[in-house]
Amino acid sequence: MAASKPTAVHFSLIFFVMTTLIVGVAAYLGYSDLSEANAKLDQAQKDSQRDSVLARKLDEEIQALKKLIGNQQEDVGLDNKTPNTVIGATELDIKNHAGVLAEATVKDSLIKLSAQLDQTKTELAAEQKAKNELEAAYQQLKGIMDKKIDEHQKARVSSEKDLADTQKVKEEEVDAKDQQIAALQKENEEILIELDQLRETNAKTIKDLENKNNTYASLIDTLRSRLDQVQKFSFEVPDGVVRTVDNSTGVVWINLGEADRLPKRMTFSVYRKAHQGIGRGEEDIIGAIEVTKILGPHLSEARIVGDDIYQPISPGDPIYTPLWGVGRPETFAISGIIDLDGDGKSDMDLLRRVIENANAKIDNQVTENGERIGDGLTVHTKFLVIGQSPDVEAAKTDEQRDKMQELLAKMKEIREEARLKAVRVIGINDFLSYIGYKPQRRLFVPGSGVKSPIKQGAKVTGVNDVSSGTVSQVFTRSKRLKQQTSSGQTSKAFGTGK
Repeated sequence: MAASKPTAVHFSLIFFVMTTLIVGVAAYLGYSDLSEANAKLDQAQKDSQRDSVLARKLDEEIQALKKLIGNQQEDVGLDNKTPNTVIGATELDIKNHAGVLAEATVKDSLIKLSAQLDQTKTELAAEQKAKNELEAAYQQLKGIMDKKIDEHQKARVSSEKDLADTQKVKEEEVDAKDQQIAALQKENEEILIELDQLRETNAKTIKDLENKNNTYASLIDTLRSRLDQVQKFSFEVPDGVVRTVDNSTGVVWINLGEADRLPKRMTFSVYRKAHQGIGRGEEDIIGAIEVTKILGPHLSEARIVGDDIYQPISPGDPIYTPLWGVGRPETFAISGIIDLDGDGKSDMDLLRRVIENANAKIDNQVTENGERIGDGLTVHTKFLVIGQSPDVEAAKTDEQRDKMQELLAKMKEIREEARLKAVRVIGINDFLSYIGYKPQRRLFVPGSGVKSPIKQGAKVTGVNDVSSGTVSQVFTRSKRLKQQTSSGQTSKAFGTGK
């Protein structure tokens, strides 16, 4: 029984066996792992060698690719594509150099650039072909031009030779002409000396003749003026006659009318039957009339606008106006300052209306500013009417004096022109008398500068009696009639005052 119980030896043996088994298993496992680790190590070394080869090959390829691209920066730039990296620099190159043809990749950009290059080559070939054609045409034209140039060159040489020959002949002729000119100049100088002597002599003679001519012209004008004052010839004829007179109403009837184209409001001067000549002078005028109605072919009614109570208008008296003629328009020239009513203001516009209302016109005028209007006096100019001359002494400024002197010069010029062209010169007052114009009575306006015709103050007559109501016939409308006999009784208005 004792032998069947385990002992310490048994336990030790078991422990030893177990330990041995564990160690053996552990050793086996360790050896197995070591073999596997060695195998893995060998494989890792092989892989490392292979990877090193691949890495070296990849680096060589990358370097070759960088060299091919042209950007050999250290950093490729997968994470940071800056211009300092290969990718960033390559993209920048594509953008800068490809321009509008840039693509996302170098290949696409190169393909597009290649296509553009092919197109450019095609266009260049076409341009080259056109250039060749142009060069051929140019060479052809050049040949033609060279031929023409040769022809012109030969012609120029021939022309130069002819020109030289001609020039030589001309120079000989010019030398001969120069000799002739020199002789003529010498002769001309002698003639000029004689001419200067004759000019001095003739100048003195001409001056003497001009002085005599001016003296004779002045004498002729003086004698003509005196002769006109003595004889007062006139070639004017009456325009019509007075048929009937009604002195009580101041109306007359004349032998002019619609058939004579007589306009209304035409004014006529009335002459006495025993006149010395129509338009000769104011002393033959006894009145003036103004046409108011056209009654028939040769009959019109007119009102008396001016008459002489000592020489009343009567049937048969001739009438005349220079403004109007049967079937013909009259023209006049006006010179100087025209003041019809003496108020110191120009009445040229009024005179123009009077003339134009009679279907006449003014063809020439020297205005108050010294301006000459018109193309000059003609044979159709009936009268040159002279107005008032300016008073140079009354000029307040040099400018006014210059204008007045200019006006006087123009008035003298047109008057001399009238004398040379036989145009009759009359004053404005005679002209107004001939046309039967009567200036309107002026209205006195205080402060206007025109002197009032009314005397200051009032005379006390001392008349207190009531008027009899009978007006003297001297102050009635019928003053053109013969004055009636006085009753012998004096009006109390002219009696003795208090």
